[in-house]
Formats: sequence, C-alpha cells, structure tokens
Amino acid sequence: MHALKRDWGMMHLNLIRGSDTALVFINSLGTDLRMWDAVVSRLPKGWSSLRMDKRGHGLSETAPQGYGIPDLAEDVIAAMDHEGIERAVFVGCSVGGLIALHIALLVPERVIGLALSNTASMLGASEGWHTRIEGVHTTGMGAMAETILPRWFGPAMLERPEAVLWRTMLARTDRAGYIATCAAIAGTDITDHLGEVEQPTLVFGGRHDLATPPEVVERLARNLPHADLVMFETTGHLPAIEAPEAFTKALVRFVDNITDKRKNPSGHESAPKSSWH
Repeated sequence: MHALKRDWGMMHLNLIRGSDTALVFINSLGTDLRMWDAVVSRLPKGWSSLRMDKRGHGLSETAPQGYGIPDLAEDVIAAMDHEGIERAVFVGCSVGGLIALHIALLVPERVIGLALSNTASMLGASEGWHTRIEGVHTTGMGAMAETILPRWFGPAMLERPEAVLWRTMLARTDRAGYIATCAAIAGTDITDHLGEVEQPTLVFGGRHDLATPPEVVERLARNLPHADLVMFETTGHLPAIEAPEAFTKALVRFVDNITDKRKNPSGHESAPKSSWH
C-alpha cells in the first residue's frame, strides 16, 4: 500500500515490483483496485504491476469536482513517475480504458501496448450520464447499485454469492467522487482521434455486457489501427472479475507477443511521439 500526494489529495497505489514487463491497471467506475486482484495474482512471476484508486474511489481521497478524463490520465502518469515506471502496458476497464486511450494520445512514448476491456471512445450519450448523476443525488449510491449490477455482470456471475460483495463496493463508493467521474465521462468523445493510436491493442468484450454492448467494443476494435478483439461469451462488463483465468491468459499472450515484436535488432524498443493535445 503506497500513498501519493496530488494537488487534489492523497491517491492510493499498489505496486508489485518485478524485473520484467510492467503493467498498469486502471479501474472501472465504481470499483477500486481490488477488481484486478484475480488477474494480478495470475501474472507471470517477475512482471511488475501498478494499480491505483481513482479520485473518490477506494482509499483515494475525493477531489473537488470539475476535472476531466485528461486529469485522471495525469494521475496515472504521476503514479508511474512516483514508482519509477518509464513504460508499460496499460490495462483499463470501462472508464479505465478511456483513460488509457488518453494516455496513449498524450504520452505515447510511455505506452508499450493497450489492453482495453469493455470500453469505447465515447461511453454513452451525455444525457444518460446526467440522468445517472441526478439519480445518485436523489436516491443515493445504494439504490443506484441495485440497478447497475445487472449491467455489470452476466447471468452466471449474478448467481454467484460474491456478486453481492461487488454491489456493496459500488454502494459504498464516495457519492461525490462517483458523480464527478460520471461528469468527466459525459464530456468525453475521442472518436475522431482513434486513428492516431499507434500502439498494438487488445480489445475485450462480453456478450452479456449491457454497459458497453458487443457491437460497441467491436466498433472500437475496428476503428483502432492495430487492434485485435477477444469476446467472452459468458461475461458482462467486468470480465477481469467474472472470468479472470481466461482474461489473464489472453492478456499474457498479448503482452508476450508485443514485447517480443517491439524489440529492434539492437535490443531496444522504439517509442512513438505525441502529436495530440
């Protein structure tokens, strides 16, 4: 457990330091870094992993509202700097994937590859997010969590007793932090910039995902220049939780492939430069 002081407050980090490839994990809305526990525990020995709680999530403090996705991307970059990680493969789910895409556009030289789980360049219409914000203001996080859980998980996961624990995590998320992140998502659409993402990418989807349905993630994969798609037939929005063994197997295969391919004859890795701002 590490803490990093930012201008908005204290951010909670978790680092497993290895000697080989580094992976940076970015959580979905309403979860904390524990959503990656079952994936990180399955990674090859020697790999480094960095996880963090977004503003207003998990053990991180809640920031004043009025920030956007680029600000959340800067938090991730600051966490990497704090832990001495120069380059990494970024693994992001939902808003975490949107944050990872921003990092690839802002500082592509820091990005070896992208694993984008159940996400898009625009996560739904702005009106829907403002409706959700109003609902949280009116009925609170607990009531909202009841309606969100079927959007998160496929039928098999909803039958498992631990689904209730994830609902509890969501219900206990800081209300102000959740609302501020919803507002950041509502104002974001980087569809026109997807062609600028040069890094190799693996896109994950779930056949039962009601938040980012299969056609949404399929479209993302088509619009990225160097992307492959993995579609899980039994999962919903959070396959890292629902099917961690299959998720990790695909992730490790992807990382092994791109780290081998990016080695040039001199043994160094090339890195693209940013032209996006």
